[in-house]
Amino acid sequence: MKATKNIRLLIVMFDFELEHNDIHRFRGAVIETTRRKNDLFHNHSETGSIYRYPLIQYKRLNRKAALLCIEEGIEGLQDFFAATNWQLDIGDKKQTVKVENLRVRQHRIGVWEKPFRYTISRWLPLNQENYRKYHQLEDFGQKTALLEKIMLANILSFLQGINLYVEEHIEVKMTEILAQRIERYKNQEMQAFSLEFETNVSLPNFIGLGKGSSSGFGVIKELKNYTNS
Repeated sequence: MKATKNIRLLIVMFDFELEHNDIHRFRGAVIETTRRKNDLFHNHSETGSIYRYPLIQYKRLNRKAALLCIEEGIEGLQDFFAATNWQLDIGDKKQTVKVENLRVRQHRIGVWEKPFRYTISRWLPLNQENYRKYHQLEDFGQKTALLEKIMLANILSFLQGINLYVEEHIEVKMTEILAQRIERYKNQEMQAFSLEFETNVSLPNFIGLGKGSSSGFGVIKELKNYTNS
C-alpha cells in the first residue's frame, strides 16, 4: 500500500495589501509580536538555526498578506492571536490589521501513479555551488535535469517535514520555464525561476518549496485543468 497522509492546513488572509519585497518585513513584525517565544514562527533557537521545513509560512496571496500554517503550526498560531494588538510594525510603517478570511482544509499527501501539474513562482533552486554548475552547462537538457534534481530534493524535504517517508519512486519533470529574474534573499542576489512542472506527488496549494519557503519564495499552485493524455 502506498504511503499517504492527510495533513491540516490553515490559511489566514489579512485585510491589507503587501508587496513581495515586504514579505520579510511582515514576517519580522509577526515574530516580534510573539516575542520569539515560539520557534515555529522563525525556526531559530538560542544556539542557532533549526533546519526543518517551515510549518508557519508568510505569503502574499491575491496581493494580500497571509499566513499559511501546517499541522502543529496551526496550534502555534494561537501565540500570535493571543499577543497581537492588531497593529504590526512593517518596516517603518504601522499597519492596523484584521483577519479578512480564514480557511481550514485537509490535503492528502502521497505518491500516485498519475502526474499532477503545478506552477511555482519565485523559486530559488541555486545555491553558490549549483549556480556555478548550472551556468557551466551549455545543454538546455542538462540544465533542466539539474533543476529537476533540485526540485526532487525540495519535495523530499517537504515530505520529511510532515513526517511522511515514502519508498515509491518520485518523478519530477520541468515542462516550461515561464520567467527568470534576480531576487534579493538574505541580502544576496539570487536567480529566481517561475515555471511549470509535473510530479506524481500530490502537493497542497500555496506551500513553499526551496530556499525562502517561509518568506514567499517557491510558492506552488496546482494547474487543475491539466489532464495527462
